[in-house]
Amino acid sequence: MQRLFAFILLPVIFLLTGLPAAAEGDAAVYRDAVSIVKRAEQAQGRLSYENYVVHMTLSVIESMRISHGFVDGVPTTFMQFLNGMPNGVINYRDQIVYIEPGDKYYSVGDSYFPNLFLRLLNSSADEICQRYDVYSLGQSRVADLIVDMVKLVPSDGFGYNLLLAADQETGLIVQLDVSDVNGSLVERFMTVNLKVSGSVPPVLEDTVRRLPGLLRPGIPQVASEKLRWKLGWLPDNFFVVRTNRHAVFGTDSSSEYMLISNKFTDVSIYLTSHVSEISVPVLTLNATTVYRQRISENLDIAVIGQIPPDMARTIAQSVVLE
Repeated sequence: MQRLFAFILLPVIFLLTGLPAAAEGDAAVYRDAVSIVKRAEQAQGRLSYENYVVHMTLSVIESMRISHGFVDGVPTTFMQFLNGMPNGVINYRDQIVYIEPGDKYYSVGDSYFPNLFLRLLNSSADEICQRYDVYSLGQSRVADLIVDMVKLVPSDGFGYNLLLAADQETGLIVQLDVSDVNGSLVERFMTVNLKVSGSVPPVLEDTVRRLPGLLRPGIPQVASEKLRWKLGWLPDNFFVVRTNRHAVFGTDSSSEYMLISNKFTDVSIYLTSHVSEISVPVLTLNATTVYRQRISENLDIAVIGQIPPDMARTIAQSVVLE
């Protein structure tokens, strides 16, 4: 009950307090926040640990174990869900591999983890500070650990605000809150037990040894196809990852697809044939937005990603047919 109350109360605290008064004029506050982020990067680069995390959204609560260490000198992170079927995902030699029950492995060629918490853990301080303005919010307590609190605000004004907590003793990030521009909390990752050791976690090493031969050094290159449209506006720090064209199953129509990313957030954009009126243009589930818009007599555009609705709308409205 206490954690549920905290989950509900936190957005109200955000609204009432906002940024600390010193953050707007005191450069020392900024330097302190940057030093916390840099220390988190250093901790991720040298420590082996197991972090038991609860992931909460407005509709889902799930538990996971994040194991991190250096296998054969290679930094490796493995996330496994602890409830239901034992699904997981591992980053080894710059490749993301998904693991399903029955030792089924597959990779889609991506080099980024599927959730924001894991991406932050494996991002450099320079990458984070380029994307966000950072502000120190003092100290707090998470999982019986004294932590430093840092608020991350998108420097371009687009995207969700983040609040992270870094363990003062180790420097590791042990909590991440995602909130919208109104301060409403939409997602939380929170450590409940952190185990730091001087050796590689056994589950991590065992998982790497069982990986099939599909892994190879380097990131696979995915060929992109030329589309009949382009984006008139690309958010700051976003880049086009790949594009393709494929048939829509069960129909005679095709879909054109573009994936854009800033390494923290992926956004998928689809151009499809118009088949029905769009009665609800915007759907939001937790932090994910689906925005649809008709852009010509027979074409629709859909934007899907963990971004605010206004950002999805701006991307869709910038589409230019060629």
